[in-house]
Amino acid sequence: MTPPVAANEPVRDEDLHAYVDGFLDAERRRAVEAYLATDPEAAARVAEWTEQNRRLSALFDPVLDEPIPAPIAAAIEKGSRLMPGWSPGGWAMRAAASIAILAVGAALGFGAARYAGGGATARLETTLPSEAQAAFKVYVAERRHAVEVAAAEVDHMTQWLSTKMKTKVKPPDLAPLGWTLIGGRLLPSQEGPACLFIYDDKAGRRVMVYLVSNARNEGTTIQFREHNGVRSFYWLEGPLGYAITGNLQRGDLMPIADVVKEKMRF
Repeated sequence: MTPPVAANEPVRDEDLHAYVDGFLDAERRRAVEAYLATDPEAAARVAEWTEQNRRLSALFDPVLDEPIPAPIAAAIEKGSRLMPGWSPGGWAMRAAASIAILAVGAALGFGAARYAGGGATARLETTLPSEAQAAFKVYVAERRHAVEVAAAEVDHMTQWLSTKMKTKVKPPDLAPLGWTLIGGRLLPSQEGPACLFIYDDKAGRRVMVYLVSNARNEGTTIQFREHNGVRSFYWLEGPLGYAITGNLQRGDLMPIADVVKEKMRF
């Protein structure tokens, strides 16, 4: 729960996020609900965040119901026999399971790729440009709802997205190249949370900086992909994967990719 806040305190964005995530005490929750009943714009944002949480849960919760792979189950059983006094659900069983998963993961590479239907999912290097280009087609065409946090709230957006991404993220400054930040939004991806920042120029063109968690901490050179007129320069570096995406010409995208790669090293 969040620290107690007086019911008559102004409702801030932090309260709205805590409300969506279920972290408010009962009194503060009632205050937020009363506020939402009087502010349709805030209520719409809360509804959108709630839908994002639902989509993230739909994407990742099924993994909890998947059967444990046979090698893992066998290793857990073996580990439990080495720890006298264990009982199902007890700390010893959990410890045995942890040891077994680490051991089998090291032997089989289980930690390097997620288990899904008996096989590993596509690597981030493959999925990154496809997900970025799909996000571009859905959101960049939107004129009123392209982003969920506007550039005017850049400090809040940076803090919020960094928390969700579990690493520091911030919109790069592309003003020297003639691009103005519109805002950003949180997205689900195969790798976990992702986010995007959208920019436009005086000609009305738009470009997107897409970031996704790089849990395996892989590294790649800058690569290029084009599909149905949407182009991306993308790469993996440190805790993040990057995709600079737009329907611009390749020569117009490359300087943006260079700036992002230089300025977003954490």
